[in-house]
Amino acid sequence: MKRSTKVSIVLVILGLILMGVGWWNHGNKSVLWSNNPRGFRVIRKAQQSYQPGAYQRIVVDAKAPVTIKAGNSNRVTVSYLDNVKGHPTATVSKGTLTIKGGNSTAHLSQTGFSMGDGGDTNGGVLVTVPRDKQLADVTVKKGSQAISLRNLQAKSMTIAASKDISLMDVRVDKQLTVNSSNGDVWASDVKAQQLSVVAENGDVGVSNSRLTANTNRMVSENGDVRVSETKLGGGRVSSSNGDVHLQNNRLTKTLTAYTDDGDITAHIAKSAGAKVIGKDADMDDIKVMGKARHSGYWLHQNAQAQYKLTTTDGDITVSTD
Repeated sequence: MKRSTKVSIVLVILGLILMGVGWWNHGNKSVLWSNNPRGFRVIRKAQQSYQPGAYQRIVVDAKAPVTIKAGNSNRVTVSYLDNVKGHPTATVSKGTLTIKGGNSTAHLSQTGFSMGDGGDTNGGVLVTVPRDKQLADVTVKKGSQAISLRNLQAKSMTIAASKDISLMDVRVDKQLTVNSSNGDVWASDVKAQQLSVVAENGDVGVSNSRLTANTNRMVSENGDVRVSETKLGGGRVSSSNGDVHLQNNRLTKTLTAYTDDGDITAHIAKSAGAKVIGKDADMDDIKVMGKARHSGYWLHQNAQAQYKLTTTDGDITVSTD
């Protein structure tokens, strides 16, 4: 019997076992592999809902994934997996909603078989807060695990997590600072005066956002950086070891893009200027409007919106609307 046939038979048997476990537990349950204790188990959700005292701040200091989103209620709701030890808790004290605790090893493995609409918190918590709450600030302390923020408003936000960071429909009056030590950073529909993102070991993606400052900063130490469909004053985009993609943005002043070892692709407005520099590039490595150019070529020098694109070792491609 061929090896591929044996593997297929094993996978079919595993699938039947998982379906049996799900059926035995009333069918429409999610089934995942638990590391502690080892074995398959059916996911059951637990939820706590309460009327909190007044708070103006949110602080996250958790060792398990945390998702915070706005909901259509004046209560705070905390959802988590039932019987998973060490899930984070949420409390309000002295004007601060604090989400803390949890165990990074307590969550369930992602390998498994889901039946029904499922949807689990991966061993962390989902915290739902009132939609119209205007916060003074949101702080995610260094060392926290994965963090996801949805539909929140605050005067400032400072996020430092060790895993992936996801921001969607977030409004910040002043500065939004994001740092990930070992994960990707994705931001969509974000409105802030200034955005500063640093991903030490992951990709950075910003889309459909509005960043008014001229000093925005989007940096990846070891990954790609992509900025698309975003209106911004200016700033710096860079990667030490990855590509830079600038797609259909609307720039007011100057945006500097740099990569040590990677390519730069920029699709810019017709009226924008672009200076391209390839420090170790042949003429064929730089293309502007479909034509090969020498290092140092400058498109529309007198334009108000300017892109300064530099790569130490890679290609640069510039196109317009």
